[in-house]
Amino acid sequence: MAVPHLDQRILDGKKTLLFGPFAAWTTRYLHRTGRWTDLPATVKPHNVMTLLKIAATNFPLVKYLMQQGTQSMEDRLRVMRIFYPNAQAKDWKLVEGGIRVQAIKQTDGEAGIVHFGTEVLTSADKSLSALLGASPGASVCVNIVLEVIQKSFPHLTEGEAGRKRIEAIVPTYGTDYRNPERAARFSELAINARRQLKLI
Repeated sequence: MAVPHLDQRILDGKKTLLFGPFAAWTTRYLHRTGRWTDLPATVKPHNVMTLLKIAATNFPLVKYLMQQGTQSMEDRLRVMRIFYPNAQAKDWKLVEGGIRVQAIKQTDGEAGIVHFGTEVLTSADKSLSALLGASPGASVCVNIVLEVIQKSFPHLTEGEAGRKRIEAIVPTYGTDYRNPERAARFSELAINARRQLKLI
């Protein structure tokens, strides 16, 4: 779970300083069209014990979310002043970043666990893939897309032609660069990536 931090972004062509995210909670599952009944409607006789067990065994998380969701703007500014002591309320506005539904994963012989990782699920006919779990950042999004391609479009990645196709897009694909013998090649690829991103 992300904790508050300062983050510079370019939004609508303007350099912007963000602080957050702050956790909150809602019973809606969709940002714009969700209804307060979304969560209650998912409680069924077969999963009520799982939900109660999750609440009991993750009480610190439940308490944290309740505390975060009831914070005032002054409470948030107090946290921000740890990073930036001169922060003034008039210079900041609260923006809702979005909604993430917390996944609860069924486990063998257990009532279930809160699933904090990221997982790609693909239908048996490979016509639909869905990403469940934590919001993916830049460090994992390429791996997630590759996993979707491999599961839903295996014909694009199979054999020598498939490997070359992926390597043309992701030069590091399929190679373990933790091996010291590959350090020079890794350095070459890293420099090229920084050049493409205009970081050097």
